[in-house]
Amino acid sequence: MNIVLSTTPRGGGNLRFAIHPIPAPNLRTRVAVFGSFMGGYHVLRELLSCDLADQVRVVGVATDDPTQAFTHASVRLWKYPHTREEELLVPRFAAGRGLPFFTGRVNAPEFHSMFFDEWQPDLCLMATFGQKIPPSLIACPKLGFYNFHHSGATWPSYPGPDPIAAMVRDGQKHLVLTIHRVTDVIDGGEFVARSHRVAIPEGVNAVEMHRITWPQMGPFIRQAVGAMIEAAHDLPATAPLLLQEAATPYGMACGRDSAERLAA
Repeated sequence: MNIVLSTTPRGGGNLRFAIHPIPAPNLRTRVAVFGSFMGGYHVLRELLSCDLADQVRVVGVATDDPTQAFTHASVRLWKYPHTREEELLVPRFAAGRGLPFFTGRVNAPEFHSMFFDEWQPDLCLMATFGQKIPPSLIACPKLGFYNFHHSGATWPSYPGPDPIAAMVRDGQKHLVLTIHRVTDVIDGGEFVARSHRVAIPEGVNAVEMHRITWPQMGPFIRQAVGAMIEAAHDLPATAPLLLQEAATPYGMACGRDSAERLAA
């Protein structure tokens, strides 16, 4: 706590010292969210919750517009039956909280100007976002750029735009939500943290599984992001950020048609 000492004469020339707190400057971490559907909504909601609101300031939100070709809706979550209300979860929530949000192409001068000049994030979090992040954006936030990805119990596992469908095809009975670093290789970043296991019901599709997993991820999001901020501030810039186990870098072979996709 910053203090200022004031002196007050008190009989016989003795001094009494009074301690007056000085308000600390706003040191909240500037966070940008790249997300849509249940993932983007729940990450954004937890950042504004009591547990994290004093630590972070959400400076901007980039979210998918599934009607645009650059979101790759035909190969992602949006190809499954869902409601228009689910498509609008993030922009409506952001608008209701007075947060700036963007629904266009992120690899464009308009967004770059907004991102670098106005948002100036210290940390970027991604959850269910349908565009590839340009290297210049990945390198910008000093605390890193991270993605929430449905996966198997180990990392790396089930990269790509539709991991839940792949797990269902493989007969997996459980999944976790993994946080990993975003790199210029699709789902190629180091492991950071994983959630508790969630059962995969028989015959479930990706949209249905998102409706199951995300509403129960609040404690994981709050704990992981809080630990991420604390660890990143305490460690040297070159030190790996790791919350639960040894980091495991890996790359995935990507065909030309998948070069513009990010994992759900």
